[in-house]
Amino acid sequence: MTDASSILLTFLREAWLALAGAFLAFILLAGIAQMLRVSSASVLGANLWVWESVSALLSIVLLGLFAFLGIPQIVRALQSSLPGAGGCGPISELGTFASGLIGALAALRMLKAAFASVLSASIGGSSTFSHALIECAEAIFGMILASAAIPLAAWFLGTC
Repeated sequence: MTDASSILLTFLREAWLALAGAFLAFILLAGIAQMLRVSSASVLGANLWVWESVSALLSIVLLGLFAFLGIPQIVRALQSSLPGAGGCGPISELGTFASGLIGALAALRMLKAAFASVLSASIGGSSTFSHALIECAEAIFGMILASAAIPLAAWFLGTC
């Protein structure tokens, strides 16, 4: 079980790094696009477009900071609160495997939500900052529910 979990967690870690690299590239592209939009709108004298671009640029910066500073800390904190062992024997190994897998999947899901929002802003659409935060909250809520389900399952199955 530990070999399978280490392989799966290594794969998810590599997927997170690949997505983070693409995320950084799109943050830079979206920032450049919004700065060009600000400069062109200010030359034209369109105050509304300037403020729309400035707010989109601020949301891109906030999403970038949240993705690279907030998501790893949230996942690390929630993963440490997940029970590592829900009993003894195979249930303990299954609980350890489940807590690691839940944390890795939640980290990928939160980064994917931020990536989709920045991707939308980089191609000129609206930055769906609220949708990214809602999806992050759903991932956190799923981790909290799983932290309660592992000990309950061990108790229900009657292990140690």
